[in-house]
Amino acid sequence: MTRTPLRTALVVSALAVGLSACQSPSPRPSASPAAVSSASTASGTTASGTTASGTTASGTTASGTTSGAVYVTGAKAGDDPCTRVVSAIGYLELSLLPAGQEDTQHWDGDVRGRFGYLRGALAMYGPHLPASAPVATVDGLAETLSRADTAGSRRTELLRRYRKASAAVLSACGRS
Repeated sequence: MTRTPLRTALVVSALAVGLSACQSPSPRPSASPAAVSSASTASGTTASGTTASGTTASGTTASGTTSGAVYVTGAKAGDDPCTRVVSAIGYLELSLLPAGQEDTQHWDGDVRGRFGYLRGALAMYGPHLPASAPVATVDGLAETLSRADTAGSRRTELLRRYRKASAAVLSACGRS
């Protein structure tokens, strides 16, 4: 009988979810108010930004209901914020070496991309996390660590700070 390491199984599962999401239609991106205003004269929208079909140029209905920007595959506005952010932190952890090995961490596109994914989850759900969660700190560290131009000499300390801040988010959400 062949044994599959847990990490490999989790990666394969994550890839399968990602690939199945590729088959669904992508959401329309929201336009900025300035873009809506300039586009409205060309598209026949009214002064309020409403088209003849009752939707605004940004994709919201005339009743004011909006779906908001979607930064995380399969995410919905009604999803539990803690569950989504804790999941994104766990997804990132799959690509990080264990604590204490930060100085030997490899910073390829996979690791940087997962920091970017975490930023998307924080953008969508961070405002709805418990007040004790250091969302801005985690987001700032993730932003710096996701960039390819961040100096390698800074990454070790930034990763240690990220781990402390993400542990505080997990704690605020009742997870450890």
